[in-house]
Amino acid sequence: MHHRLPLLALAALLAAAAWAPAQAQDKPVKEANKRNKKYIKAGVVNPALSKEQLKYDAEFATAATSDNLLAASLSALAVQKGTALEIKEFAKQTDADHTQLQRQLQAIADRTGLVLPKMMSHDDRKNYDDVDDRKYLGFDKKYLRELGKLHERAIKRCAEAAEKVATPELRAYAAETLPKLREHAARTAELYKRADDRK
Repeated sequence: MHHRLPLLALAALLAAAAWAPAQAQDKPVKEANKRNKKYIKAGVVNPALSKEQLKYDAEFATAATSDNLLAASLSALAVQKGTALEIKEFAKQTDADHTQLQRQLQAIADRTGLVLPKMMSHDDRKNYDDVDDRKYLGFDKKYLRELGKLHERAIKRCAEAAEKVATPELRAYAAETLPKLREHAARTAELYKRADDRK
């Protein structure tokens, strides 16, 4: 019964979100955390774990979701607006990698009854819009700078979660994601240096 109830609740929430007006989704990460808090309090999300443990796990999952959505969205934008071929190729791979990471995270959420936001956080959306405003070589550097900051915080978040998360599947996700994030961070720094040299 505990396995079916969260899945039914999740399905209902996703259906509602699909029809919600844009203004109601202005703070999607906060809304997801609020809904997770309700489910945790009701005991429908892994009642074997403490509420404190589940709160940390849920907040990691929602924040990691926003990271993935921002990385994928920025990179899809860079495929269109980037000027250097190597940056466009890297952006295409980064989009694919973070889209796959988000699919994995969503599958874990579906199995454990957690609610994930369908949109990035309000702050991440502002970061996206800021990068979208840039043109030509200014765009390449702004994209790489923002992607570098994003991967820096995502690495820190996943490294901590790999030690602290109580849900086994989420802990494994955090640990297994770290090498890919570090690979992206190193490549981003390399490409930024070359873009800076071209100015």
